[in-house]
Amino acid sequence: MTEHATSGDRPRSGVVFKPDGSWDTVLCNGMIRSGSTWSYNVALKLLRVAVGDAVYGDYNENAAAFLESVPPAVAYRVVKCHMLDGLARTWIESGKAKVIYTCRDLADAAASFMRMFDFDFDHTFSALQGALELYRMHRESGKALILGYQGIISRPLESITSISRYLDLAVSPEIVGRIGDQTSLDSARARVTELKSGIDADKLVRFDRFVHDRETLLNLDHIRDGSSGYGRALLTEEQLTRLDLLAKQYDFSPE
Repeated sequence: MTEHATSGDRPRSGVVFKPDGSWDTVLCNGMIRSGSTWSYNVALKLLRVAVGDAVYGDYNENAAAFLESVPPAVAYRVVKCHMLDGLARTWIESGKAKVIYTCRDLADAAASFMRMFDFDFDHTFSALQGALELYRMHRESGKALILGYQGIISRPLESITSISRYLDLAVSPEIVGRIGDQTSLDSARARVTELKSGIDADKLVRFDRFVHDRETLLNLDHIRDGSSGYGRALLTEEQLTRLDLLAKQYDFSPE
């Protein structure tokens, strides 16, 4: 693979980056508990491989507030968000932003969300309904890259390659493998363990009643199970029926 210089940086081995110049922002706009933090870290690492430190990322549901936080001399921005405000939607419509939307079996997403954040089912159902509104919008627009959680877990290197292509990047298998290792469940668990032990305590950020790592956006209770299928064993029949009807309403399939 040929070396390619981008944005004035030195040539980077194993990377070809040919953006069309229309976009400079990536919205990792996934469903709750579906791998949106994973997609955020993958997008951030891919762009940094291409253009170095001229990439900034953070979590924010307010696009204007996110912009205000961006340091000078940043060429590309990556923002994790579960909702889309008016400005973010304008970015998508104009082509200024690319969107990576991750999704998951609704029962698994609901069970994981309720266990991690101690929310009740009605609150969780409302969050999933909002996520499916975005799913329908992204699917109909054809502008977003939609990735299912099961595929991310079972075929992570394939999912990383899909993201790289969507971001106008061609990267070597070695780079894909390295990013796969850096963003694996084992790596995330190890990072959470470090943070809980006091390592990099200065990088912890409090948001509302939760604390997350400023670098990776991992919450201190982020990795609970990580598997698929357990949600149907934890939720009640009534809850499962409501989720099944919701999926049918939005013609939703997580893969």
